[in-house]
Amino acid sequence: MTGLASLTRLIGTQALSDHIVARVNEMVEAGTEYAQACTAVTDAADACEAWAIAATRQTWERRPDTDEDDAPIRRLYVLERTGNTVVVADLDLEEDPQANRIGGLQLRHSRLADEEQGAVIDVDLLNLYDLTAWEPFEHLLPTAAVPAAGTMGVGE
Repeated sequence: MTGLASLTRLIGTQALSDHIVARVNEMVEAGTEYAQACTAVTDAADACEAWAIAATRQTWERRPDTDEDDAPIRRLYVLERTGNTVVVADLDLEEDPQANRIGGLQLRHSRLADEEQGAVIDVDLLNLYDLTAWEPFEHLLPTAAVPAAGTMGVGE
């Protein structure tokens, strides 16, 4: 299954379309031609590249083949995305407050231990993780069709 098919099953066609259009518009505003932006974003989303798919309300889990020194936090929740950075919270702290010890983190990752405000990291760090859950704001609407949740919106 391709990344786009997986994302469609995860959040639905409309939410994925809205997300892709927003990324395309960002690239066009930065000076990229529309057709080139469409191709770049859809190809990157299909490859599950973080720059194209990272968004607020996502959960990312460290890939099994990723070294813990490169990605010390097992599960991250994206609190907010702003440009090329994301604000993330450490989900492991919910289950085990001792899971993340400052002393064991490299200096560049030490701010990830702040579970209250999260930490600002470069979106590319998420490439060491797999997207496991995504709850776009569209899911809060009564008309939202969310295949993974088994809902088809109003008129079910």
